[in-house]
Amino acid sequence: MRKLTHPFGKHSADAAGGPAREIAGAALGLAFIGLLGWTNLRAGRGLNFEFLYLLSCCGVGWFAGVRSALASAAFSTVCLYLAETQKPGVGGVQWLIAWNSGVRLLAFAGIAWLAGEAGRLTRELERTVRLRTSRLEDEIEEHKATARLLNEALELFKQLAENIADVFWVTDPAKQHMEYVSPAFEGVWGEACQTLYASPVAWLEGVHPEDRARVKEAASTRQLTGAYDEEYRVVRPDGSLRWVRDRAFPVTNKAGVVYRIVGIAADVTERKRDEHLVQMQRNLAVALSSTSDLSFALDRLLEVGLELQGIDCGGVYLAELESGELRLAAHRGLTEPFLARVSCYKADALEVRLVKGGRVFYAREDQIPRSLEVLWGSQGLRALAVAPVRHQGALLGLLILASWHEGEMPPKTRVGIELLASQVSGAIARIRAEQASRQSEAHLRATVNSAPIALLAADAQGTITVQDGQALAAMGVKPGEHLRRPVTEVYQDHPVVLDNVRRALAGEEFSSVVELNATVFDCRYTPLRDAQGKPGGFVAVATDVTERFRLQREILEISDREQARIGQDVHDGLCQQLIGLAFNANSLEQALFAQQRPEAATAHKISTLLDEAITESRRVCRGLYPIRLRTQGLVPALEELAANTCERYPMHCRCQAEARELHCDMATATHLYRIAQEALNNALKHSGARTITIGVHDLGDCLELEVSDDGKGIAVKPGPGSGMGLHIMEYRARLIGGTFHFNRRPDGTTVSCRIPRVTQ
Repeated sequence: MRKLTHPFGKHSADAAGGPAREIAGAALGLAFIGLLGWTNLRAGRGLNFEFLYLLSCCGVGWFAGVRSALASAAFSTVCLYLAETQKPGVGGVQWLIAWNSGVRLLAFAGIAWLAGEAGRLTRELERTVRLRTSRLEDEIEEHKATARLLNEALELFKQLAENIADVFWVTDPAKQHMEYVSPAFEGVWGEACQTLYASPVAWLEGVHPEDRARVKEAASTRQLTGAYDEEYRVVRPDGSLRWVRDRAFPVTNKAGVVYRIVGIAADVTERKRDEHLVQMQRNLAVALSSTSDLSFALDRLLEVGLELQGIDCGGVYLAELESGELRLAAHRGLTEPFLARVSCYKADALEVRLVKGGRVFYAREDQIPRSLEVLWGSQGLRALAVAPVRHQGALLGLLILASWHEGEMPPKTRVGIELLASQVSGAIARIRAEQASRQSEAHLRATVNSAPIALLAADAQGTITVQDGQALAAMGVKPGEHLRRPVTEVYQDHPVVLDNVRRALAGEEFSSVVELNATVFDCRYTPLRDAQGKPGGFVAVATDVTERFRLQREILEISDREQARIGQDVHDGLCQQLIGLAFNANSLEQALFAQQRPEAATAHKISTLLDEAITESRRVCRGLYPIRLRTQGLVPALEELAANTCERYPMHCRCQAEARELHCDMATATHLYRIAQEALNNALKHSGARTITIGVHDLGDCLELEVSDDGKGIAVKPGPGSGMGLHIMEYRARLIGGTFHFNRRPDGTTVSCRIPRVTQ
């Protein structure tokens, strides 16, 4: 700790010692003058003591001050007067002695006064020098402490920027100059940081050509406004692709002029891959559940498989029930010369033996057995995956996917392969069952009873006419148990099923995911029509996709947990460090302001920027980790989301709820909060609205979350061609057994999610 010295400490000590010094000096001076007077009286004629008297007066004036000097001058004059009057022969010249004594008194007094003033001024000068020296020493110590704090802050920022995967960058918009970019840039772009210092727009060269124009326009128009938040692809020099989320935060001075732009570019490749994987699974599920053409389903399976990272070619084999042989039913990326060699595997082939145990086989180039009879082990492949397609313990087929350039299958690709294999097994079983049903009723029932599906048919009045399938056991229902009973009566405790029945009876063909008794079903509703084309009932096929949905739910929950962890880390780490720096900056500002130093303005600017950084960090934390959702519930969390939106954007956002406490579990509340958050972000980005309303309504049999705005909206609907945000919202709604609706009105857009009300 630096020792603090009171600026007036030495001066006060000198002032306290002044009277004592004057008394001592005056006493010594008068004693010396008295001794001179006695000596002068005894010496008589011949000796002149005036110089000694004068020297004594000067000494007293220098050390004891003006008053003591004048007293010594008077005493000296008296002593000299007495010495002259004692001399013989001066009786007639008394007036001359008196005149000389008066002149001498004036001379002594003047010289003594000058000596006293000189001594006083000299001591004042010394005190002033000591005071200013002390102040300068204190200021030097303060500057050193400030420099240490700034160096520590810079070192902390440097360590933070260099030890995280995100890219920090700072530019000067006036000079079009890159002032700083963190080393993580080299890991994401694959280019040296020096390229940005040489050319601030060099990073655009690495942006994917399809995204470059959009990103360039956004960077030039929205970075100064704080609305720059773009996701785009980066093509590295080695040809690999990375996804980046780039955000910019303008820094303004007191006049509101932007003088720096601070940005952060996060590598979101893994998130994009997860989203892509979820989307692929959904698209494949829709395609598989809506077709009865096995060739189309297998082609669609390979099409999705080749979208996985690193996959270049593949094939799907189907098992012959009688012989156990595996025959190539579909392929992609294979050349004609070897197709005849790979068209069939014998029952005792190595590939068949590898997958009979039910495990997926992964091999690198040096692990692929060279004894294989087909191209997979002899055509220069670098990585190979052999996944069994099994259903109820039976081997239905074989999925082989391979790579020409990847040395090993990435972890995400492995997860995708296993999900594809598990997903297609149910589809193959269903399609084969449908094909067999065309041959005979007996074959239909046998196939239905061997597949994890359930069949439900109802007439135009909603009365059940067919109820069969092995998957009924998961519902606790026996085949035909509810025949000739209304569907609304049988499933009165399942609002999602009732809503699907109403849609199917209205003539709508669609797919829906329903959760019954902890079992998830992928249901396909197909309307039946009479001769006039009017709805005359429906047929529903429900496939047990519990395992797939469990894996998909885990992927989504991992994303939510990672967001919560990042938000918690930022709150507990970065925010606390920024608060500590803010306290130090405020203390420095107050100290400089008290001394009226010009550096106080700079210290105030640092304090203001730190306060803004703390506020922004807390906002980011609340978006990543909504603490109020877990502590107070859904409605308070939505109210906080609306309040934060009003603070950050020039629009009115409010939350309307009939009750502050809703009876729903934390998983349901989390999904509803994320749906509201995504809908709010879409409205902010695309609608141009001035008012956004978040509503939570109790409709009796269900709970409804609604986000509406008065803007222009976006002209899309949930489906294969729509944005990822709508897919994720629809997927979250399906995970909690709800239905998702998107409605674009002339006066705005409404996004809603309805879930069955569960009483706790």
